[in-house]
Amino acid sequence: MFIYQGSIITNFLSQNGQQYKIPVYQRNYEWSKEQCKKLFEDIVQAANRNQLHFTGSIVFQPMAPIKGINNSIVIDGQQRLTTIYILIKALVDSALTDAEKAMPMAALFNIDQFNQFNLDDTTKVKLKPAKDNNDQLLNLLYDKHDAIEKNCEIYRNYTYFCELIKEQQNSGVTVSDIYRGIGLLTVAVIQLDGNDKAQEIFERINSTGIPLSLADKIRNHVLMTDIDQDRLYEEYWLKIEKLLPKEQLSAFFLDYLNIKIDGFAKEGDAYDVFKNVYKNGGFTNETMLAEILHYADFYNTFLYGNDSKYNKKINELLRNLQKLKQTTVFLFLFPVFNDFANKVIDEKELERVLMFLLNYSVRRLICEVGSNSLRGLYKTLYARVFARPENKQHYYDAIVCFFQQLTSRDALPDDMIFVEALKYNNLYRKNALCKFLLTSIENQGKEQLLTDNLTIEHIMPQNKNLSTAWQKMLGEDVWQSIQEKYLHTLGNLTLTAYNSELGDKPFNVKQQELDDVKTKVVILYSDVKTCINWNADEIEKRAERLSDIIVKLYSIEQPTQVISFADPRYQEYTCEDPDNATYKAPNYYVLQGERVNTSNFAEMLRSIVSRLYEQDSRIIIDMARKNEKILSWSQNVMFSYDVNEVYGDYKLETTDIYMSTGFSAAHIMYIIRALLERYDIDKSDFVYSARSNKPVAKEDKIV
Repeated sequence: MFIYQGSIITNFLSQNGQQYKIPVYQRNYEWSKEQCKKLFEDIVQAANRNQLHFTGSIVFQPMAPIKGINNSIVIDGQQRLTTIYILIKALVDSALTDAEKAMPMAALFNIDQFNQFNLDDTTKVKLKPAKDNNDQLLNLLYDKHDAIEKNCEIYRNYTYFCELIKEQQNSGVTVSDIYRGIGLLTVAVIQLDGNDKAQEIFERINSTGIPLSLADKIRNHVLMTDIDQDRLYEEYWLKIEKLLPKEQLSAFFLDYLNIKIDGFAKEGDAYDVFKNVYKNGGFTNETMLAEILHYADFYNTFLYGNDSKYNKKINELLRNLQKLKQTTVFLFLFPVFNDFANKVIDEKELERVLMFLLNYSVRRLICEVGSNSLRGLYKTLYARVFARPENKQHYYDAIVCFFQQLTSRDALPDDMIFVEALKYNNLYRKNALCKFLLTSIENQGKEQLLTDNLTIEHIMPQNKNLSTAWQKMLGEDVWQSIQEKYLHTLGNLTLTAYNSELGDKPFNVKQQELDDVKTKVVILYSDVKTCINWNADEIEKRAERLSDIIVKLYSIEQPTQVISFADPRYQEYTCEDPDNATYKAPNYYVLQGERVNTSNFAEMLRSIVSRLYEQDSRIIIDMARKNEKILSWSQNVMFSYDVNEVYGDYKLETTDIYMSTGFSAAHIMYIIRALLERYDIDKSDFVYSARSNKPVAKEDKIV
């Protein structure tokens, strides 16, 4: 094995009589546009600065020559090498003169050997990919564009490079300049000898290596190039790692990035999102680290609820939100706690906000409102509530009024709906929530009962084959229906330390075992111990009593200052009746809790498609590949890779997919409804706001 520093051009592609083959055990070529763009930017920058630029490693193993061509197997680095090879072809085709074309052309073909040994087309080229990539690359190299699969990554990246080169040419950069930049790319060259087992080395490289985490990449980005890195590490990064355990760091960075950008960052592209935030925010390494530490401190508080900077009540409320696994609320808590730190609100106001969020969470969970919209809701909530800065003068009131005026599924469940759900919904299914509520009932207004060692007990047993005594007590003709209806509901549940021992014991025996003297459970047990029989009536009465307690515990403190968020000109609509959009002008839509401003329905559709593509690109890609009509009665293919298949020429950003345009408002609503169905998104997770712009009829005009 030989290891040395080399150049992709000098040590690989500019050498005559060389061919590099990608073995069959390698994956197909799959670099994205984003990766191509980053590489191209690095190349242009290297050329402008005339500086070497390190770009990873290439591992290869020489094989026996064939017809004057030295063959090598590429073990690692094929994605990078193939991409540069495609770029060189794009340079050849973009050259304005023969002189410009000559050098990149020489990097593509073994011309001397081709003439000397009468090589075939596959041997003439200097890079031979594996599998079906080879055919596509050969078609590209020999200008057989009609035979190329237009959806393959090789052709997509080739056309993208042509676009990037054209942009550079328009600004005065030549093909020769870009080729010189490629020549400045350096790599760690690892050449294997005959004793090295190439496939084993490949498998070790690709399967046993531990990839860098998001936190690792961010740390390296802000520390590696800083001459003061030791101090920055001590003053900032070390403190960040002490605040948050390693397993929480990636989740923290995702939440941090999501409050900084529009839309949502995925873990796979989060590092690039971070670099954009860093660049566009005008940060230095130190100011970036200072801000991260600031928010990491908040995150630690949210996670553990034991920060001495906050009072006992605030910490308790945060712990309760954690018990209910309401971590999506962190997106909203970041700016709220920032306001507290900046003395916009005081401790009492922060308590009120947290209490409301806890009560809202409890009500939503009990009423079984889906959680799909929560992330979007909390991400945009602060901006929506405090769009008018004066609303901060009535901080708590503004938040509550906002929720009370929501018309989507995120609206605040009122007491009547809440009580009904408490009494009849399956509470036991949500074990953590169930124990939380039962504990809340028991601990109200007295010394706190430690419930860690207690479990949930069904007073009426779960056994589907109830004993004769239980059947008789419930009603011999109705016991099955009673068990089915009430078994897992609030009225039939309590806490005990004897769950495994009680089982299917008769009611009177359970009464003795559940005695408050033994269990220390008082409030939950108070009405059970006075019962003679346990039946539907008693379960209903107990459910009524306990639900009244819960409603009081998780009541909503009404605002003293009513703040209106409604624009009287606008009304919210769903896509249930698409024709409602006719003669309307929208100003925003809400999808899965996230509000997005829009000025027209065409813009709304483009925005929704973009967000759905981000959420799951596979559905739209599949439709594009099939040239599918999303509406059976529509004449138009909705998505396609062929611009001639769609109506219009709108291209989805960062893709090669075209989308039909030019629809009426109602037609757009039909499309949105169909897309929501494809993505298995409940129609109630989408609303839009619009006002009428219907032309005034002559007879309606005031003369």
